[in-house]
Amino acid sequence: MIYEKEKRYIIPFDDVPSPRAEMPEISVDERRGNFVEVETGFPEDMAVKEAKRCLSCRRCLGCALCWAECEPEAIDFSIPDEELDLEFDEVVITKGQDNAFAPIDPGLGFGTHADVITDIQFERMLSPTGPTDGMVVSPLDGQIPSRLAIIQGHAGQDDEHLLSSLILGVNEAIIALSKTENLEVTLVSPFNDGFKEGFLKEAQEVSGLRLIEGAPESVVRDQENAPLSLKYSENGQRREETFDLVVILTRPEISKEMKALSRRLDTPIQ
Repeated sequence: MIYEKEKRYIIPFDDVPSPRAEMPEISVDERRGNFVEVETGFPEDMAVKEAKRCLSCRRCLGCALCWAECEPEAIDFSIPDEELDLEFDEVVITKGQDNAFAPIDPGLGFGTHADVITDIQFERMLSPTGPTDGMVVSPLDGQIPSRLAIIQGHAGQDDEHLLSSLILGVNEAIIALSKTENLEVTLVSPFNDGFKEGFLKEAQEVSGLRLIEGAPESVVRDQENAPLSLKYSENGQRREETFDLVVILTRPEISKEMKALSRRLDTPIQ
């Protein structure tokens, strides 16, 4: 049956050689209490098969509807088929935006407790277009936390990564405080000289933010429905406090795929 779309008549194809592939998704149970992407994406073999399927309708009628529907005007019927052999003086491989991060100590509770999340997930939560419309809530029960801890997940990292993660932690704390009434935020992390000299004084002036120069040790829940218990060391003393939500500052890491590409091209990653 012919149907109309934007004053153009579309002829349906009844002899498509293979059906459209369905996007793989995680189960409903796997989606509970976290921010994991629901759609996992096509594996390589399925993506290749789907791409070939999209080019196999075999019934171009010369109607130019595809050209008319393409706003960027990317379709040019006059271009002949050709193979291009390009030469470059240099290839630059960038880290990309795959949000990969170094493994986190299991003792910090990530992957065990739904209300222990990464800075990447927290950044998404704070976004107006995020899963909670920018509201700070616990993934465990949907409640607005009154006590939030932001902790360093990799205390032994070098100064560059430590400084950037501390700045991110302070910035996320400021945004969370601006969005949530009566919220108390505690940041627990080693401080390096760059942070102390350039940012510590300003961070200490943020109302509602408490800075602790220490090392997180563990995050546990003593009993069901109890707050999270954070154990950390400060000035050689072991301390313990409870929080409604814990955010772990991660260390960015280059994905395995980018490392493999770098080896294959014999080119360092910039």
